[in-house]
Amino acid sequence: MNLVLLIALLVGTQVGLSDGLILPTLVSQHGNGSFLLFYAFLKLLFILPVLQAELVAGRLYRVTPFEFSFLVLNRSWARLAFGILLMAVVFVMSTNLFNTAWALIFGIDGLQGELLGLRPLDQNLYWFEQSQDIYRIMSFVIAQGILLMLLGGLAWHGIAAIFVMLIPILFMFILYCIPKFVPLFLSLQWPALQWDDILAAMQHALTSSMVGLLVWYVLGTKISDRLPTARVIILVQLFDLLFGLAMLSISWEWLAALNGSGLDAGNVLRSLVNSLQSADSLPFDVALWLTMLCMVGLASSLPLLLLVAQESNVSLRQWLLAATVCGVVVLSGVLVFSHDVYSPLTWYGKPIYEVVQRIGQGVIIPTITAGIAIWVGWIVWPNRVLQQVNPHGGFRYFLWRLVLRFVVPLVLGLVFARATLSLLALSLPQVMLSLVVLMLIVRLYRWVKKRAIFPGL
Repeated sequence: MNLVLLIALLVGTQVGLSDGLILPTLVSQHGNGSFLLFYAFLKLLFILPVLQAELVAGRLYRVTPFEFSFLVLNRSWARLAFGILLMAVVFVMSTNLFNTAWALIFGIDGLQGELLGLRPLDQNLYWFEQSQDIYRIMSFVIAQGILLMLLGGLAWHGIAAIFVMLIPILFMFILYCIPKFVPLFLSLQWPALQWDDILAAMQHALTSSMVGLLVWYVLGTKISDRLPTARVIILVQLFDLLFGLAMLSISWEWLAALNGSGLDAGNVLRSLVNSLQSADSLPFDVALWLTMLCMVGLASSLPLLLLVAQESNVSLRQWLLAATVCGVVVLSGVLVFSHDVYSPLTWYGKPIYEVVQRIGQGVIIPTITAGIAIWVGWIVWPNRVLQQVNPHGGFRYFLWRLVLRFVVPLVLGLVFARATLSLLALSLPQVMLSLVVLMLIVRLYRWVKKRAIFPGL
């Protein structure tokens, strides 16, 4: 694959709505500048071995996930793993479509001037009307589904060409916002981080790269062995980090009114509307911010299509693409009809949207990523990995393998446990007791099997 197209796809897997909607909320709630600095460290260095492991696995096997599961391994557990991968794709894309629909609504209304001069009562009425207008939200979801179906047929080069055109626009936006970085840093506080702040930074460093954690294996199948992956990964991550800082440098001005406690993407939009109460015209920076938000929102789901719309010999490719997009639209529709806090569709009192988001970002993606990290770090022959990562060996390779083997699974396990506990509403002692009981059941089953009470098993 052409290097320019490849880098375009790599960058396309990183930029998304989280840079504009989630990152400002986390910075506001979890330590301001200290959180941002620690997040940047994780983004540039901790994610490096994870994404590099994905590329290494792709370059080693040179087959798509479908072919690897059904043709190369042809095992039941491999087919199950591919099913879990598709589930992650559906969950992530459905939340992308739902969030992008809201971003498009606010982008269109904001650029048309409908958000100007809304007083607090008018703001509440506006939010109520938009929340109740499920047909408008659903129309944007269906339109995105049709767009994904059409672009999915273009596969590699069509999707990459879109990002080749998009990246220069994002780069110009970053250059425009760089002078705003200094005032941003001066306005931030730098307190000591607590344990919850550290976990939040780890989880967001992973989830902000979540598309990459699913797609980079596929991209690795197209990469030459001579490409220095570490430098490319750091460059791509730096681009995403700068884009997030650029979005934050604009939105931080109106985040003083942000007082929400969750990771709701609407918090930043609410503070945006509040900042326009006395505005006569839409500020240029706000218009630019809304435009960038809509653009990256529309493009954020495209790289995931590469998992089901690849240029391969799989005869079911078109059916796989159609079934995946239909599943995404249906689940997005469930999110649209159940996103209200008073919706009867809840799980332990949580809206379905929050449940789907936590299952996708906090459970399934860490599981898949940990599986690849363990596969490359522990199972693949070290010399094969060494040739991919650092042919000259040395301390850098030792450090990379140490992080991949021990640090990455530990951090992913913490993220997984945090999301699982929040979903099951269980305490840590209850989880530990459940694990002990499960281990005893497995041990008892093996003992019974060894005693040949069930000789046919």
